[in-house]
Amino acid sequence: MNAYQELAQQDARLAVIGYRLASANAPFCKKLERNLGWVLQDERQYPDPNEARRALIFRAPISVAALVPGGPAERSGIQTGDGLLGLNGRSWTGQAGPASSKSAERLERVQADVQKALASSRSIRLELNTVTGPKTFLIEPTPICVSRFWVDTKSTLDAGADGENVRITEGLMTFVASDDELAAAVAHEFSHNLLDHRNQLEKTGRKAHHILATEIEADRLSVWLMANAGYDPLAALRFAERFGRKTDLGIFSDATHLRWKNRIKTLRAEIEVIAKTPKLQGLSPPPLLTGGHLDTQ
Repeated sequence: MNAYQELAQQDARLAVIGYRLASANAPFCKKLERNLGWVLQDERQYPDPNEARRALIFRAPISVAALVPGGPAERSGIQTGDGLLGLNGRSWTGQAGPASSKSAERLERVQADVQKALASSRSIRLELNTVTGPKTFLIEPTPICVSRFWVDTKSTLDAGADGENVRITEGLMTFVASDDELAAAVAHEFSHNLLDHRNQLEKTGRKAHHILATEIEADRLSVWLMANAGYDPLAALRFAERFGRKTDLGIFSDATHLRWKNRIKTLRAEIEVIAKTPKLQGLSPPPLLTGGHLDTQ
């Protein structure tokens, strides 16, 4: 397996975890969007497009890199490698942009077109080049929490959130001991987005104690998100210890983050609250998002 194939596998792994967290917790999110449950790739995004075409499946310059099992795109019959030809009767031919443009621009433009279409209608009609030739797919995805999950190719142990995006480095993805531990890291960053921490810090100022308060909230909410998505919340404790011991004075140990032993105390206390909280429609309502009330509208 070459580097491009390994990256595609990590993209798929993160997409599945992110989609599970965003879909399971949709009843608690203020901002929702229709999501196809796929990862797209552009042959231009790779340093060597020819090698990418040899290693991966491209039935068009922009193709499906990964699918969430059971997600809307997979349920409709779309397969990995299927290439995008058009959207709602409009061809993408001629919208590729100059070859000199930044590698991500074309893909970002297509993704924006897809999201715009999903926001304006309950269903979307996609034309794709499949293994048997061009085919049209009509999909009506269920709304899930707004967020994007993407793999940063850096080898450092790092993650971040900017209000909508959740970024996880390849280094961190290879460091975790299981998908449940990875879900703990993703849920923590996802929590920052759901709690609108970036805007809060812009208003209050990024002083250490303000950042610390958001980090504690993100830890507390993360285990609720994990539990609702079917991940083991106790994995958050294991990840916090392993990460804390590895990084020592790293991102979770400076003045803006609890030391790892205190993180574990916070996480464990929140897990105990989850166990005592009655479920509503099979879900544990996170107090930080709902005050314990499930919105069924």
